[in-house]
Amino acid sequence: MAKVTISDFIIAILDLAEAESRALQESAENFMKRQREAFKESLFKNGWMAAWIAAAAAAVIGALGFFAWGFYNWFALYLSETAAPFAAGGLLLVFASVFAMLASKLRSGDG
Repeated sequence: MAKVTISDFIIAILDLAEAESRALQESAENFMKRQREAFKESLFKNGWMAAWIAAAAAAVIGALGFFAWGFYNWFALYLSETAAPFAAGGLLLVFASVFAMLASKLRSGDG
């Protein structure tokens, strides 16, 4: 039976520590690489999502403009040219109030 000395034991422990540290470093590098790729993919998807939301918001604003213009023209047929913008604005204000009330109910959890 071979005699194991303290120095052999210390060398074996240090070799084991070196191998474990290399494995840990490689594992951490692989983990960070996957995380970086997932972050880039998520950032790309979120960027496109924000672009589509901005495009949808621009379309909604344009549609609301045409909606208000249509109300103005419709009220101009039956009211005076001076009263038509106020009537259209009042109607749009009523719609906005209803939408705000619905949003408030949904946010508070009542709806």
